[in-house]
Amino acid sequence: MPESDTLLAYLVSRFPGNTENIATEALRHIFDQSDASIEAFNDVVQSGIRGIQPIQTVRTQVVHADGTIPDLVGFDENGKERVLVEVKFWAELTAHQPNGYLNRLPSDGPSVLVFLAPEDRVQSLWPQLRNRISGKQMDLVDIDAERKCVRVGDTQRHLMVVGWGSLLDSMAARTRDERSRPHIEAEIRQLRSLAKFADAGAIKPIANGEEFGAESEVRKRQYKRLIDAATERGIRQEWVNRRGLRATPRSYGYGRYIRLHENMVWFGVNVNQFERTGKTPLWVDCFRYSSLFKGTEFGEELELQDGGWAPVELKRGVEYPEMLDAVVDSLKHIADVVYEARNLSSRDQQNSSHGEPLTPIIESPDGLLTFPDGTTGYRGSLTDKQQFLLDVFTASTLFGQTGDDSELIRLGILPGPE
Repeated sequence: MPESDTLLAYLVSRFPGNTENIATEALRHIFDQSDASIEAFNDVVQSGIRGIQPIQTVRTQVVHADGTIPDLVGFDENGKERVLVEVKFWAELTAHQPNGYLNRLPSDGPSVLVFLAPEDRVQSLWPQLRNRISGKQMDLVDIDAERKCVRVGDTQRHLMVVGWGSLLDSMAARTRDERSRPHIEAEIRQLRSLAKFADAGAIKPIANGEEFGAESEVRKRQYKRLIDAATERGIRQEWVNRRGLRATPRSYGYGRYIRLHENMVWFGVNVNQFERTGKTPLWVDCFRYSSLFKGTEFGEELELQDGGWAPVELKRGVEYPEMLDAVVDSLKHIADVVYEARNLSSRDQQNSSHGEPLTPIIESPDGLLTFPDGTTGYRGSLTDKQQFLLDVFTASTLFGQTGDDSELIRLGILPGPE
């Protein structure tokens, strides 16, 4: 990409949170400077809605009495609002979208609300918009056109979704013939660069049938964002805390130690479990509680893999907010099941004075340790899981005998000083 095509993308990077506003003003500027660009936009609209009056001028941020403020308003030759445009990248829909804006459209002739979105978002945004309209008990009539377009009931109001690439390609093709304004095509390239920049860091829907792609650097960043965001939401809802804990990546992916209802786990990406099961790249390490699940329905409820890995649901075909909701719900379910299993165990087992179940570990005369799950091993050659169970048992015994909780704090069983 030529350096001259990166100015708008640079401005977006310098002023985060203003991407849609900058794109809107850039699009309005191009329309103001180029009749050919407006003609190209009219062609796109008319490819879905026959008989709609072409727009002649556009304005931004036109406030209506009902409080709606679409990004762009297109006016026909009589000065009538004929086309409303919402400029979107990956921000969520607002409360007014699309129903409030549809109600604003004139009823004296064909009119349309156009959502301009990244090509990768068109497929997921379209059913969202349709569902919101249907939720208001408005009938939708599909239009046989190359665009995603519907008519609302028996009105002349329409809804359309157009991809950024599709529109900008049409505009660029038209303006090449506008020889008196050669700079317009360069400005369209600038806007395309902005759109690509905005698209690059987005968490995009994972299509049905598409691999989760845990090995992709882009997906890794996306999963890190999901893990951190789900953790923060759990903290706000007070069933997660991470006091004294930190992000701790493992060889198989990014993750962090957290406490679910004060029960410490590791939550993160496990590409090994994903490749083995095909379920999801996100997992919770519940191995330290595996003895509580043995012989109970808790393990089945968590769909535990390899004795201690609980899968976290990652939805396909939905946008980031719904994807995050599903991750949070799945993580909360794991938290509740572990909490229930711990409570049941604490009623059935001898507890230390701080409530930690004292899982018996038997050592034979020759030093062979037998763990509650039936595994055995000698000191110095234990697995990570066995060593942790031994450490917890030793720390719990020490606390019960002396009140010294330093080892329990070090292991993350008890919170440290604030």
